[in-house]
Amino acid sequence: MKNSPDIMSTRQAAHYLEVSVRTVQLWVENGCLQAWKTPGGHRRILRESVEEMMKIRLLQQTPSEFFEILICEDDDINCSLMELQLATLGTEVRIRTVTNGFEALIQIGERCPHLLVTDLVMPNMDGLQMLAALQQAEIGQTMNIIVVTGLSDDEIEQRGGLPVGVNKFAKPVPYAQLLRLISVYLDINGTRRH
Repeated sequence: MKNSPDIMSTRQAAHYLEVSVRTVQLWVENGCLQAWKTPGGHRRILRESVEEMMKIRLLQQTPSEFFEILICEDDDINCSLMELQLATLGTEVRIRTVTNGFEALIQIGERCPHLLVTDLVMPNMDGLQMLAALQQAEIGQTMNIIVVTGLSDDEIEQRGGLPVGVNKFAKPVPYAQLLRLISVYLDINGTRRH
């Protein structure tokens, strides 16, 4: 089993992806890589999962050295607070803001960001309608999506639910957790300078 071509150690995955072992461990903990622990406590990662991660990294590489985040939030105070928090991620991050789903679709169509952080309850076109439109039009498939909402899981399900792969944070936003997740996206994208 040790030498199986379908399985990689954390160190092998880190070497293949050209990142630190700790970054691979974070990706495993966040579910970005499919892995399990041996009885001895060592992580074993599916090679297929590592190769998929490499494809995603290659797709997300752009000529720009910046990691672009689009914030979709209609409340000025919440939007400003989100911008302030995300600005702490470093100079490699560029932030754009819009106030509803329709504006977000236009921005994404013009230049797809690496990450969309969106509220769900907004005027004109809400977040759920926007996410459904993105899914239907197959726009921004390499874009990560985080939903920040005051809606309960039941309310979200009653309104049609979230697409697979979308991360959700409840309001008030647990910024420490949100920033940790976005840091993982930065590392996957290769934007952050080590």
